[in-house]
Amino acid sequence: MKIYNGRKFSLEVEKVTLPNGFERELEIIKHRGSAAILPLIGEDEIILIKQYRPVIGKYIFEIPAGSVEDGEDVFTTARRELEEEIGYQAEELDEVLSFYPSPGITNEEMHLFLAKGLRYVGAKPEPYEIIEPVKVKIQDALAMVERRDIVDAKTIIAIYFIARKQT
Repeated sequence: MKIYNGRKFSLEVEKVTLPNGFERELEIIKHRGSAAILPLIGEDEIILIKQYRPVIGKYIFEIPAGSVEDGEDVFTTARRELEEEIGYQAEELDEVLSFYPSPGITNEEMHLFLAKGLRYVGAKPEPYEIIEPVKVKIQDALAMVERRDIVDAKTIIAIYFIARKQT
């Protein structure tokens, strides 16, 4: 049963039968999916965004990301979000992994892209996005995670991914 149908997701209540035969009613946030982009400059620098998140009432550091729009594939989403949020186009855009950010409540699958060969064309953030791009050395980003200056899950995954690639 659909409870809510919004622009980015819907909230539904479904009865499911688990593999052990147990039946359960679930509240599920159904989501079209999302793309997150790790913009790499040279070999050792990335671009993060400092973004105000009204749901938690504070600024946090993140990588650019956004929801898949109707009729869009994840590559198109990644290219659109990269340009909108930080103003870059990528010569190379490779999907490096995908994951479920919160599988206990949503079916959202997030696709992580690595963007290389960046060319600045000008940012076009949405009016409701309060964003400041910040260039950070990968080692400094790791230190920010360890100090808990970076608390966003997709960003932590992306930073550990790129740091591991360098070793």
